[in-house]
Amino acid sequence: MATIRKRSWQTKDGEKTAWVADYLDQHGKRRLKTFATKKAADAWMVTARHQVASGTHTPESTSAMIGEAVELWIQRAEAEGLERATLDQYRQHRGHILALIPAGERLAKLTTARCEQLRDDLVAGHKRPMARKVLQSFKSVLKDAKRRGLVAQNVAADTTIGKDKRHKRKLKAGVDFPLPAELRAMLEAADPKAKALVCLAALAGLRASELRGLRWSSLDLGAKPSVTVNERADRWNSVGSPKSASSRRAIPLGEVATRVLKEWRLAQPPGRSLVFGTAADRPDVLGNLQRRLLTPLCAAAGAPRYGWHSLRHYAISSWLASGIDLKTAQHWAGHATLALTLDTYGHLIPRADDHQRIAAAERGLFG
Repeated sequence: MATIRKRSWQTKDGEKTAWVADYLDQHGKRRLKTFATKKAADAWMVTARHQVASGTHTPESTSAMIGEAVELWIQRAEAEGLERATLDQYRQHRGHILALIPAGERLAKLTTARCEQLRDDLVAGHKRPMARKVLQSFKSVLKDAKRRGLVAQNVAADTTIGKDKRHKRKLKAGVDFPLPAELRAMLEAADPKAKALVCLAALAGLRASELRGLRWSSLDLGAKPSVTVNERADRWNSVGSPKSASSRRAIPLGEVATRVLKEWRLAQPPGRSLVFGTAADRPDVLGNLQRRLLTPLCAAAGAPRYGWHSLRHYAISSWLASGIDLKTAQHWAGHATLALTLDTYGHLIPRADDHQRIAAAERGLFG
């Protein structure tokens, strides 16, 4: 039974008093918590009773500290073998979290209001995409702590930072990805390696990391040519698995891309495993591919300075313009959800004349 009792004791400065909340937690263990006033003890006891009844109470005396929970979360990520870039990002997020919540603060002292304050501080101190990532990491820390039994509830579960869609501009041809005439001019000015790279990026929609980690064994240049994506190269030039299951995919190749790749293969020295590797058969650095190949091609074509991801935008938009169904485009693009494909490229899907569509709707009513 939960009670609140007054405690008094003598000191050299006179009598001191405090109020002690005496209760049983959800596991039946006796717990004590001391307050300076009865009002504070009463208010806390109301919340504690509810938490004990719902099984979400964690005594502060047994609760882990924020810093400990963050370290355990990172250790778990390391044990899971996550990519080096992901681990580096988590360690960066650790600094942002502990700059706003002291490492020595108990998990059990966190409240939803405190998490909302953290959310507001992140939005005020960082760009919105970074703030969203750090908050997600913080929520993952609490989720991991709950899984370990260090805390009974994730008080940040409902705390979110939405995307700022008001100022998000839709992709536009000639600005965010090349126009067909620009792409043709780039291909005409390209050497065999650059031509093969541009074809796979702009016609098959491969990401830059997938291009850099692509092996000849993943290319089928036979009767039904295709490229299979099952590896990628990270920023440290290590070749490994794609970041998600949806990134593993096979994309059919057309006649032009197939011919260009065959020409590039004939120009390769024997024994090379990577399609676009260095002389040492290692993945090339992304900055080198941009500076030495793509930027000069853009200049030669009189086009804006496009990046490799701009060519991927061209590929997906051209699929949709050619009548490729959305589900197939999603698979070829390696998108995790159809919503991602629609949100990014849906406005580029060709539409019938709006006036003709309205007129057809009227004929359905008036004949």
